[in-house]
Amino acid sequence: MSAPRRSQLPPKLGPFVVGAKIGGGGMAAVYLGRRDIGDVPGQNLVALKVIKDNLAGNREYEVMFDDEARILSRLDHPNIIRHVAYGREDEFGYIAMELVLGRSLMDAWEACSQAGRHMPIDLGAHVGLCVAEALHYAHELKDESGKRLDVVHRDVNPTNIFLTYDGQVKLIDFGLAKAKGRAYKSAEGIVKGKVPYLAPEQITEEQIDHRADIYALGATLWEMTTGRRLFKRETDGETIRAIKAHDIPDPRSIVEGWYPESMWNIVERALAKDRAQRQQTAGELASDLRGMLAKYGRKAPMQEALAAFLEELFPGENTRQAAWLIEATEKAIPAMTMAPPAPPWRVLMRWIASRAQMKLPSTLMSNMRRTSWSSPSSTAAK
Repeated sequence: MSAPRRSQLPPKLGPFVVGAKIGGGGMAAVYLGRRDIGDVPGQNLVALKVIKDNLAGNREYEVMFDDEARILSRLDHPNIIRHVAYGREDEFGYIAMELVLGRSLMDAWEACSQAGRHMPIDLGAHVGLCVAEALHYAHELKDESGKRLDVVHRDVNPTNIFLTYDGQVKLIDFGLAKAKGRAYKSAEGIVKGKVPYLAPEQITEEQIDHRADIYALGATLWEMTTGRRLFKRETDGETIRAIKAHDIPDPRSIVEGWYPESMWNIVERALAKDRAQRQQTAGELASDLRGMLAKYGRKAPMQEALAAFLEELFPGENTRQAAWLIEATEKAIPAMTMAPPAPPWRVLMRWIASRAQMKLPSTLMSNMRRTSWSSPSSTAAK
């Protein structure tokens, strides 16, 4: 049972001044935060994750939130969003994370889809390699006594893979992660994760392990390198039936142009219905992708290539977000008053379409695509 509605968010959470709301998900809202260091210009900007008001006092969500903070505090990897601090100010628990500017992998997929293209195969493999390395690190994590914590992310999908404007890849949102010592236990029959990326053993409610994350990353890789959805259907029920049917088209029959057989072999193995037939560790998957890139990847540094790809998809957005961040850094931030940049054209189109309950004219879509926008969702806000 939920507690009575809590008071208004305070101007400070621990040492952090609370700024504008910059995003959020189903469980939490995310605010811009700045470490309070007196008259010195604030250079320690963070993303402050706080449980949404309507879930405050809900014991289940509070425990999940605390569990996420404990898991994040143990993780230190360049491809995992960095934990800065965790604390509680009165009834407000918060997680402070590094603030990074960029776009989710799903944003990139949608932008490619609008343009009738897919992510270049070597860039998709590079992103997959970075995520696989992050997952392997998390899966192998040990406690102070040297015992494995058996961390399973359980929500690997394109919305939880963040691409920074300078070409870094970050795995985010460990809110559903499974680990030894976690206080929250899922109720029987409750499946965690986004349905289109659930492994078959999650659908059949078997005991899961780290290989469920490998399957989810395999589904993500298939979608990124084909420009299509793999199992997503109109309803969750239809999506689950598609996962059970396990009909996985060979990308070489879909993608125009060349698709390396070795890439398909890697993705197909990661998507094996029998988890014993998948790569047995995310490290093995990373090694496979690294070998494929060594043979077929471009010679230019992949981080620079990914940054250039994002600039191509979202022209000028990096500059606008950087200017907004500098403004936030150089002055005090009154809570909830600093307006972030305007929403991206895709979000605006969806809003208009939902209001009008009709398809947008192609001319309007074309005009809006040519318009440059920035968004608070361009920060890692998970």
